[in-house]
Amino acid sequence: MKAARETCARLLKAIEPLADALHAPAPPLEAPGVVCAPESLGLKPYLRILRWLLEDGETLRVLGFPDQLDALGPVSAIVGGAREKLAAARDKAAAKTLVAVTDRRIITAKTNAFLEQAEIRQDIPTDQVRYVRATTTQDKTARLAIDLITRDENIRWLFHADVDNTRVDALAAALAESMTIPDVERDELQRRRYAPIEAGKKSESAGTRSTEPTGPEATTRDAE
Repeated sequence: MKAARETCARLLKAIEPLADALHAPAPPLEAPGVVCAPESLGLKPYLRILRWLLEDGETLRVLGFPDQLDALGPVSAIVGGAREKLAAARDKAAAKTLVAVTDRRIITAKTNAFLEQAEIRQDIPTDQVRYVRATTTQDKTARLAIDLITRDENIRWLFHADVDNTRVDALAAALAESMTIPDVERDELQRRRYAPIEAGKKSESAGTRSTEPTGPEATTRDAE
């Protein structure tokens, strides 16, 4: 395994000049104005990788390093509460999740996989953000949390106690700027709301008509 890594390193070093000639290297990425991270966490390794993942003209707005838990799902709402307590009970040296908010999308990654392989966990366009809430956990630690609901997912981020509240609020505010429900989704929700009402009206109408005698029975009654 070690020999394979050394071979790959030599190959990358050999082709680097050619890669630079074909595509100019991305300029160094500066830390954004809002960073939600423990004071001891170094940003340079993350910024060094992020600069290669951002598109031309894309701007990094916020960096966060929380613990990510599933939130608000029908089952995970119960399980998530237990996991929050377990996560809070552990003394973690560094956050396990990277959250990078740009002017176009939200990138999340497990920190170890990101640093080792530049692996991304989620890439969520900002136009898929539906709801954002900044809150605190309902346990003794009262950790700061952000709930993010997108078109397809419910996500909860828990921040370390030494992360400043105002920074977490700033991250939530940056996400909240993108909150919207497209017209097509709103129309679909409204159709779902009124469909049972319309079905009930049709059922009642059909029931009323069915009480009227028809056929031979109606003829007999008229004769009487």
